[in-house]
Amino acid sequence: MTMLLILIGLVGLWIGTKLIINGSLGIAKKFNLSHSFVGIAILAVGTDLPEVFVSISASISHLKGVESSGIITGNAIGSAISQITIILGIAGLLLNFRMTKTDLLRDGSALIISIILLFIFGMDGVIIRIEGIALLVLYLLYYYIIVKNNNNHSDDNTNLKEYSNLALFLFLLFGFPILIFSSHFVVENAMSLAQKWGVAQSFVGIVIIGLGTSLPELAVSIGAAIRRSGGLSVGNIIGSNIFDGFVPIGLGGVISTANIESGFLKFDLPFLLGVTILVLLFLISKRGVSRIEGIIMIFLFLLYVALKLILFEKIFN
Repeated sequence: MTMLLILIGLVGLWIGTKLIINGSLGIAKKFNLSHSFVGIAILAVGTDLPEVFVSISASISHLKGVESSGIITGNAIGSAISQITIILGIAGLLLNFRMTKTDLLRDGSALIISIILLFIFGMDGVIIRIEGIALLVLYLLYYYIIVKNNNNHSDDNTNLKEYSNLALFLFLLFGFPILIFSSHFVVENAMSLAQKWGVAQSFVGIVIIGLGTSLPELAVSIGAAIRRSGGLSVGNIIGSNIFDGFVPIGLGGVISTANIESGFLKFDLPFLLGVTILVLLFLISKRGVSRIEGIIMIFLFLLYVALKLILFEKIFN
């Protein structure tokens, strides 16, 4: 029964993704926007709503005296690692991704800055309110820059179907809730299945929750790759990682402060920084991220999970 529920959730992911892709490409055509801009400015925020809701919920619990701040940081950082490794890797198996030097400099800088700031702010073991505000303000500044400097790229949209404004609105209005609910549905039932199999909660947190909250990005990026929209796919992944680095943890710091475990500083953040730099090097090359690079990123995700379990966790209860 649990497997059937997981399959139902996956069907929901497919439906939500189809609606969002159609809506996003329709917006790109109607307003003559580049696909990478739509991926970064619209899809990245929409598909990161699960991380935002998890962060707010955990922060409110923390205010009530429940130690839940580890969920805020773990969810955001785990999601970022999943997105830039296995999700980008799977998408790379389907389509070759590149970015312009201008976009790469802007977005790559934002990625690196977010990780370094999290490391600096977390050195004392906590993200306080002023640090949370700083993270949120920096993201708003970045968002303002990408909106202000967006260049129109009509070539991206030449062969796209045109929809009415009402249709585009309905695509996104129903697409995002379906996607987010389906992601939550899959994660909840996957956790139930893991519990039945006797797998430790820690393992569930690393593999299922970290990857599970990234299911919207996975679904959208694969859907965009199948539609041959590389800009939409890579923009969604890069934009989501920038969002994860600033907003969920920033919100946690503002609402209730967020504790940073030493393991994140010693292992997770350095690993995230390393794979981020590697991906940026891939993207700046003429080859971009293609099948070989995709396989490398998938391997790095598996390596991350293995090292995390060996160094910090036990798989089975």
